[in-house]
Amino acid sequence: MDDTAFFTRDGASFVPQEPARGWWRQDSLHGRALVGLMGAQIADRHGSPDMVPARFTIDMFRLAAFAPARIDTHIIRAGPRMALVEATMVVQGDAVARATMQFLRPADAPPGRVWAPEPWDAPDPDSLPPLPDGRQPRHFEIRSIAGHLGAVAPKRLWLRETCALIADEPLGPYARAALAADFVSAFVHAGDAGIRYINSDVTLQLHRLPKGAWIGFEATGHEASCGIAVGHCRLHDRDGAIGFITCTALANERRR
Repeated sequence: MDDTAFFTRDGASFVPQEPARGWWRQDSLHGRALVGLMGAQIADRHGSPDMVPARFTIDMFRLAAFAPARIDTHIIRAGPRMALVEATMVVQGDAVARATMQFLRPADAPPGRVWAPEPWDAPDPDSLPPLPDGRQPRHFEIRSIAGHLGAVAPKRLWLRETCALIADEPLGPYARAALAADFVSAFVHAGDAGIRYINSDVTLQLHRLPKGAWIGFEATGHEASCGIAVGHCRLHDRDGAIGFITCTALANERRR
Protein backbone atom coordinates (compact mmCIF):
# COMPACT_ATOMS: atom_id res chain seq x y z
CA MET A 1 0.00 0.00 0.00
CA ASP A 2 1.02 3.61 -0.56
CA ASP A 3 2.05 5.34 2.69
CA THR A 4 2.31 8.77 1.05
CA ALA A 5 -1.29 9.18 -0.18
CA PHE A 6 -4.77 8.67 1.24
CA PHE A 7 -6.12 7.13 -2.00
CA THR A 8 -5.07 5.81 -5.39
CA ARG A 9 -7.27 5.95 -8.48
CA ASP A 10 -8.65 2.81 -10.09
CA GLY A 11 -10.92 3.91 -12.93
CA ALA A 12 -13.90 5.65 -11.31
CA SER A 13 -13.02 4.32 -7.85
CA PHE A 14 -10.71 5.64 -5.14
CA VAL A 15 -8.81 2.88 -3.34
CA PRO A 16 -7.92 3.76 0.28
CA GLN A 17 -4.31 3.49 1.38
CA GLU A 18 -2.90 3.09 4.88
CA PRO A 19 -3.07 6.83 5.77
CA ALA A 20 -6.88 6.71 5.25
CA ARG A 21 -7.41 3.96 7.82
CA GLY A 22 -9.85 4.98 10.56
CA TRP A 23 -9.09 5.76 14.21
CA TRP A 24 -12.36 4.45 15.67
CA ARG A 25 -12.24 1.17 13.69
CA GLN A 26 -9.34 -0.26 11.70
CA ASP A 27 -11.66 -1.51 8.94
CA SER A 28 -13.05 1.97 8.23
CA LEU A 29 -12.09 5.25 6.58
CA HIS A 30 -11.36 8.15 8.90
CA GLY A 31 -13.24 11.41 8.53
CA ARG A 32 -10.36 13.54 7.25
CA ALA A 33 -9.84 11.27 4.26
CA LEU A 34 -13.56 10.97 3.53
CA VAL A 35 -14.32 14.69 3.86
CA GLY A 36 -11.20 15.69 1.96
CA LEU A 37 -11.91 13.36 -0.95
CA MET A 38 -15.54 14.41 -1.34
CA GLY A 39 -14.79 18.11 -1.09
CA ALA A 40 -11.88 17.99 -3.50
CA GLN A 41 -13.77 15.88 -6.04
CA ILE A 42 -16.79 18.19 -6.13
CA ALA A 43 -14.56 21.24 -6.46
CA ASP A 44 -12.40 19.62 -9.17
CA ARG A 45 -15.32 18.34 -11.24
CA HIS A 46 -17.61 21.34 -11.04
CA GLY A 47 -15.52 24.33 -10.01
CA SER A 48 -14.11 27.03 -12.26
CA PRO A 49 -11.52 29.80 -11.83
CA ASP A 50 -14.25 32.47 -11.69
CA MET A 51 -16.25 30.79 -8.90
CA VAL A 52 -15.35 30.29 -5.22
CA PRO A 53 -16.33 27.02 -3.45
CA ALA A 54 -17.86 29.06 -0.64
CA ARG A 55 -19.78 26.42 1.31
CA PHE A 56 -19.29 22.65 1.57
CA THR A 57 -21.52 20.61 3.89
CA ILE A 58 -21.17 16.86 4.35
CA ASP A 59 -23.34 14.47 6.37
CA MET A 60 -21.60 11.24 7.36
CA PHE A 61 -24.51 8.94 8.14
CA ARG A 62 -22.83 5.53 7.91
CA LEU A 63 -19.35 4.32 8.85
CA ALA A 64 -17.41 3.98 5.60
CA ALA A 65 -15.65 0.64 5.18
CA PHE A 66 -11.96 0.56 4.28
CA ALA A 67 -12.75 -0.31 0.67
CA PRO A 68 -12.84 1.39 -2.74
CA ALA A 69 -15.16 4.40 -2.85
CA ARG A 70 -17.13 5.94 -5.69
CA ILE A 71 -18.36 9.53 -5.71
CA ASP A 72 -21.43 10.42 -7.74
CA THR A 73 -22.18 14.09 -8.36
CA HIS A 74 -24.96 16.02 -10.06
CA ILE A 75 -25.65 19.71 -10.58
CA ILE A 76 -28.70 21.09 -8.79
CA ARG A 77 -28.30 24.60 -10.18
CA ALA A 78 -25.77 26.34 -12.42
CA GLY A 79 -26.61 30.05 -12.40
CA PRO A 80 -24.57 33.12 -13.34
CA ARG A 81 -23.79 34.02 -9.70
CA MET A 82 -24.40 30.77 -7.80
CA ALA A 83 -24.07 27.06 -8.51
CA LEU A 84 -25.08 24.16 -6.28
CA VAL A 85 -23.82 20.58 -6.58
CA GLU A 86 -24.85 17.47 -4.65
CA ALA A 87 -22.65 14.39 -4.20
CA THR A 88 -22.91 10.92 -2.67
CA MET A 89 -20.10 8.58 -1.65
CA VAL A 90 -20.78 4.89 -2.21
CA VAL A 91 -18.68 2.14 -0.61
CA GLN A 92 -19.43 -1.57 -1.14
CA GLY A 93 -22.81 -0.68 -2.61
CA ASP A 94 -23.90 1.48 0.34
CA ALA A 95 -24.22 5.26 0.42
CA VAL A 96 -22.09 6.42 3.39
CA ALA A 97 -22.08 10.22 3.03
CA ARG A 98 -23.92 12.99 1.23
CA ALA A 99 -22.61 16.45 0.52
CA THR A 100 -23.53 19.73 -1.14
CA MET A 101 -21.21 22.45 -2.36
CA GLN A 102 -22.23 26.00 -3.16
CA PHE A 103 -20.11 28.01 -5.58
CA LEU A 104 -20.36 31.82 -5.64
CA ARG A 105 -19.03 34.29 -8.19
CA PRO A 106 -16.87 37.07 -6.66
CA ALA A 107 -18.07 40.66 -7.05
CA ASP A 108 -17.21 44.14 -5.84
CA ALA A 109 -17.72 44.58 -2.10
CA PRO A 110 -20.76 46.67 -1.12
CA PRO A 111 -20.25 50.02 0.62
CA GLY A 112 -20.27 50.39 4.38
CA ARG A 113 -18.56 48.80 7.36
CA VAL A 114 -19.44 45.52 9.07
CA TRP A 115 -18.17 44.34 12.46
CA ALA A 116 -15.69 41.46 12.35
CA PRO A 117 -13.35 39.91 14.94
CA GLU A 118 -9.88 41.36 15.10
CA PRO A 119 -7.26 39.61 12.96
CA TRP A 120 -5.39 37.08 15.00
CA ASP A 121 -1.82 37.88 16.02
CA ALA A 122 -0.42 34.39 15.59
CA PRO A 123 3.31 33.96 15.05
CA ASP A 124 4.43 32.57 11.72
CA PRO A 125 4.40 28.74 11.71
CA ASP A 126 8.07 28.59 10.70
CA SER A 127 8.96 30.42 13.93
CA LEU A 128 7.28 27.76 16.09
CA PRO A 129 8.86 24.44 17.10
CA PRO A 130 7.41 21.12 15.92
CA LEU A 131 5.61 18.99 18.47
CA PRO A 132 7.89 16.61 20.40
CA ASP A 133 8.52 13.13 19.02
CA GLY A 134 5.53 10.87 19.60
CA ARG A 135 3.03 13.73 19.84
CA GLN A 136 2.83 14.65 16.15
CA PRO A 137 -0.42 13.31 14.62
CA ARG A 138 -0.57 10.90 11.73
CA HIS A 139 -0.18 12.30 8.22
CA PHE A 140 -0.27 16.00 9.08
CA GLU A 141 1.90 18.42 11.04
CA ILE A 142 0.87 20.75 13.84
CA ARG A 143 2.60 23.85 15.20
CA SER A 144 0.93 24.82 18.47
CA ILE A 145 0.21 28.50 19.21
CA ALA A 146 -1.93 28.35 22.36
CA GLY A 147 -3.35 25.48 24.37
CA HIS A 148 -3.31 21.87 23.21
CA LEU A 149 -5.85 19.42 21.82
CA GLY A 150 -7.45 18.53 25.16
CA ALA A 151 -6.96 21.86 26.89
CA VAL A 152 -9.97 23.35 28.68
CA ALA A 153 -8.83 26.74 27.45
CA PRO A 154 -8.54 28.79 24.24
CA LYS A 155 -6.74 26.85 21.50
CA ARG A 156 -4.93 27.98 18.36
CA LEU A 157 -2.60 26.11 16.04
CA TRP A 158 -1.22 25.84 12.53
CA LEU A 159 -1.85 22.65 10.52
CA ARG A 160 -0.03 21.45 7.40
CA GLU A 161 -0.78 18.35 5.33
CA THR A 162 2.13 15.95 4.81
CA CYS A 163 0.31 13.38 2.67
CA ALA A 164 -1.15 13.53 -0.84
CA LEU A 165 -4.90 13.11 -1.15
CA ILE A 166 -4.63 11.03 -4.33
CA ALA A 167 -1.36 9.39 -5.35
CA ASP A 168 0.58 11.20 -8.10
CA GLU A 169 -1.79 14.19 -8.07
CA PRO A 170 -0.91 17.62 -6.66
CA LEU A 171 -2.65 18.80 -3.51
CA GLY A 172 -4.49 21.97 -4.50
CA PRO A 173 -5.63 24.75 -2.14
CA TYR A 174 -9.21 23.55 -1.81
CA ALA A 175 -8.12 19.96 -1.24
CA ARG A 176 -5.92 21.21 1.62
CA ALA A 177 -8.84 22.99 3.23
CA ALA A 178 -11.21 20.03 2.77
CA LEU A 179 -8.69 17.56 4.19
CA ALA A 180 -8.15 19.77 7.22
CA ALA A 181 -11.87 20.40 7.80
CA ASP A 182 -12.74 17.24 9.75
CA PHE A 183 -10.06 18.11 12.32
CA VAL A 184 -12.52 20.68 13.71
CA SER A 185 -14.36 18.04 15.77
CA ALA A 186 -11.29 16.90 17.69
CA PHE A 187 -10.09 20.48 17.98
CA VAL A 188 -13.22 22.00 19.53
CA HIS A 189 -14.81 18.96 21.25
CA ALA A 190 -11.76 17.36 22.92
CA GLY A 191 -11.40 17.99 26.65
CA ASP A 192 -9.46 16.85 29.68
CA ALA A 193 -10.97 13.34 29.31
CA GLY A 194 -9.89 13.04 25.68
CA ILE A 195 -11.97 12.98 22.50
CA ARG A 196 -15.39 11.78 23.68
CA TYR A 197 -17.51 12.97 20.76
CA ILE A 198 -17.70 11.65 17.20
CA ASN A 199 -18.89 14.12 14.59
CA SER A 200 -21.70 13.41 12.14
CA ASP A 201 -21.19 16.37 9.83
CA VAL A 202 -18.80 19.12 8.77
CA THR A 203 -19.48 22.48 7.12
CA LEU A 204 -16.58 24.38 5.57
CA GLN A 205 -17.23 28.03 4.65
CA LEU A 206 -14.60 30.01 2.76
CA HIS A 207 -14.66 33.53 1.35
CA ARG A 208 -11.40 32.79 -0.45
CA LEU A 209 -9.09 29.85 -0.99
CA PRO A 210 -6.15 29.38 1.38
CA LYS A 211 -2.69 30.43 0.25
CA GLY A 212 0.28 28.27 1.07
CA ALA A 213 0.60 24.99 2.94
CA TRP A 214 -0.31 26.14 6.47
CA ILE A 215 -3.90 26.60 7.69
CA GLY A 216 -4.50 28.22 11.06
CA PHE A 217 -7.22 26.94 13.41
CA GLU A 218 -8.68 29.11 16.17
CA ALA A 219 -11.30 27.43 18.40
CA THR A 220 -14.23 29.83 18.74
CA GLY A 221 -16.98 27.74 20.34
CA HIS A 222 -18.17 24.45 21.89
CA GLU A 223 -21.57 23.86 23.45
CA ALA A 224 -23.21 20.58 24.45
CA SER A 225 -26.14 19.03 26.29
CA CYS A 226 -27.61 15.53 26.47
CA GLY A 227 -24.61 14.10 24.60
CA ILE A 228 -25.05 16.36 21.55
CA ALA A 229 -22.34 18.92 20.83
CA VAL A 230 -21.94 21.75 18.36
CA GLY A 231 -18.70 23.59 17.73
CA HIS A 232 -16.93 25.92 15.37
CA CYS A 233 -13.56 27.46 14.63
CA ARG A 234 -12.11 30.27 12.56
CA LEU A 235 -9.66 29.56 9.75
CA HIS A 236 -6.63 31.58 8.69
CA ASP A 237 -3.64 31.47 6.42
CA ARG A 238 -0.52 33.62 6.58
CA ASP A 239 -2.40 36.50 4.89
CA GLY A 240 -5.38 36.54 7.28
CA ALA A 241 -8.81 35.04 7.91
CA ILE A 242 -10.33 32.82 5.22
CA GLY A 243 -13.52 31.41 6.78
CA PHE A 244 -15.06 29.07 9.33
CA ILE A 245 -15.70 25.38 10.03
CA THR A 246 -18.63 24.07 12.07
CA CYS A 247 -19.59 20.56 13.11
CA THR A 248 -22.21 18.58 15.04
CA ALA A 249 -21.17 15.62 17.18
CA LEU A 250 -22.64 12.87 19.34
CA ALA A 251 -21.19 11.40 22.53
CA ASN A 252 -19.37 8.22 21.54
CA GLU A 253 -21.07 5.82 23.99
CA ARG A 254 -19.37 2.77 22.47
CA ARG A 255 -16.08 3.86 23.99
CA ARG A 256 -17.45 3.59 27.53
